[in-house]
Amino acid sequence: MDSASTPTYPTAFSKEVFNMLDDLDQHLYFQWDLTRDCVTLHKPIPHRFRELPTCVPQASTMFWTEKLIHPEDRPILHAYLHAIFRTRKTDLPMRKASCKLRIRHHRGSYLWAEVHIITFFENGLPTVAYGNLRSIQAQKLWQMRMQAKADRDSLTGLLRKEAAISQMENCIDGLVPDHDQAAMLLIDADGFKEINDNFGHLFGDGVLSEIGRTIKDHFRQNDIKGRIGGDEFLVLLRDTQDVDGIHRHLASLLHRLHRDYQSGGRTLPFSISIGVALYPEHGTTYRDLFAHADRALYEAKSRGKNQFQFYKPKFYQAATTKNSRDPNSTVDLQMKAFEDNMVEFILQLFYETNSPEATINYTMSLLGRLYNLDRVVISRRDAKTGQYEELFEWVGPDGKSLTGPRQTRMALERRRMVLEDARPTPYGIVSICENTEELGPRYAKIAYFYGLRAFAYSLIPHGAETIGCLGVESVRPMTVRKELLHSLNLFAVLLGNILLPQDRGLHMQERFDVMKDIIDHLPGIAYVVDRQTLDIVVCNKQAKIQMSGQPLEGHHPCYELLHHRHVPCRNCPLDYLLETITGTSHAGGLTAACLEKTSEDGHPLVLITS
Repeated sequence: MDSASTPTYPTAFSKEVFNMLDDLDQHLYFQWDLTRDCVTLHKPIPHRFRELPTCVPQASTMFWTEKLIHPEDRPILHAYLHAIFRTRKTDLPMRKASCKLRIRHHRGSYLWAEVHIITFFENGLPTVAYGNLRSIQAQKLWQMRMQAKADRDSLTGLLRKEAAISQMENCIDGLVPDHDQAAMLLIDADGFKEINDNFGHLFGDGVLSEIGRTIKDHFRQNDIKGRIGGDEFLVLLRDTQDVDGIHRHLASLLHRLHRDYQSGGRTLPFSISIGVALYPEHGTTYRDLFAHADRALYEAKSRGKNQFQFYKPKFYQAATTKNSRDPNSTVDLQMKAFEDNMVEFILQLFYETNSPEATINYTMSLLGRLYNLDRVVISRRDAKTGQYEELFEWVGPDGKSLTGPRQTRMALERRRMVLEDARPTPYGIVSICENTEELGPRYAKIAYFYGLRAFAYSLIPHGAETIGCLGVESVRPMTVRKELLHSLNLFAVLLGNILLPQDRGLHMQERFDVMKDIIDHLPGIAYVVDRQTLDIVVCNKQAKIQMSGQPLEGHHPCYELLHHRHVPCRNCPLDYLLETITGTSHAGGLTAACLEKTSEDGHPLVLITS
């Protein structure tokens, strides 16, 4: 045979070919004797893994103590051991698994590797495992570079919002409140919009790029720095033991970024404001730290910008914090701030709580204590009927709560007494009576019945309309001072324009539309009733059929009570339900459950089904 026709290369897969491929890919094979917990590496050992011990006794422990596996990847090994030793199926001969983790490399570094392992069982117990691993370092590094590039904002070089938040959450979750300290900085540009509008977007992009470069250079490499908005930046400082050092560092950053930009003969000032929240003093989660840094930034902006402010619990937070070192001192300071600048106090309180209800209730309590009142009340006026419905109430030690009563003749007469003689004053539209005994016999009985000896009421304006009234009352005659009238007027204006929702009717309608859709899909007859008036708020389709005169078999006899307001039948289970219900109750074939929603009049609602 001609030697020229004999191939000099392999014509098919052979052991030699497989060995060559293994050498190229540098596979490392190992055996794990699970009965003796010993791992043995199969020779030859690839060059990349040359520093691994050829035999690892007590492997399940040594992988941890000798740091043969990267600390962050140890849970993978733990999950594998948990899975095989928890498996008690005698009919399971083997189990396959694969993962990607970091193996210790030479000089203490780690190498990304892909691991495949087959575990064999005998009598349901893991006996031996065979596996191989190969280096995927190049692929991983490439993926990490691509991910890092995707995570970076191209304009500033800082992390994008999602990447910054993710890294910060992971970092904060790993901190220990008793040992670690960190600081979150929320940085916002002052005057950037004017620069962008006057000098153009390209100039604005240059300003943002400079901010990003300055932030990147100003903080440590292991600090997390991101751009989370157009001109808003977020930084998490790790290991911040020296608070004074943070002060100096932030002062330096403010100085570096404070300047005047000039273009085309125009000059515009530029600076930054910074809000700071400390871990764990101001929060132990990303959400808490960000919220408090945001409030500190608001303080910096409101104080004139170009400065930094550390978060300080104020007003509502300080008053509601338990175990305060000196609660009386806190209340005194708040009372002084409330008295000195009521509007600023209420607006700050509203920002702190982000809740109109909390702001209103707490302001009422301060108003009552400041002027030694017995009752403070806020009522909303129904534009259609002209009737007033009380929404909020604060009662002092000698006062009497009047929320919730139905509009009886006596209540209407009382309302007429305090509002009928309302007249304009320099402090707003108010009704004043320093001693109800001087009102004459018409109101004497009403005043005595309610224990009302003095009052001052201010109408709550919203534009040209009156949407309610704000009143203060005393069980003793009192002198109504100008300061009290001024406070009432200011509070009423804030209520009418900021704190009381103006779209309440639309909001309630949306809520009831959702409720109606849910009730319509309930089987049987279902009603939602006002617990106080027994008026039907919502009823489902089955109930509507019944109301149209088409009787349904098996409907409860208390149906008539609900729809026609007849006198309750003897031992009516509905009466029992409405009297005793606290959550969900059953009686006489009826089920009643309290709903979290309330009626438009503020009364609790009850769902009744048969």
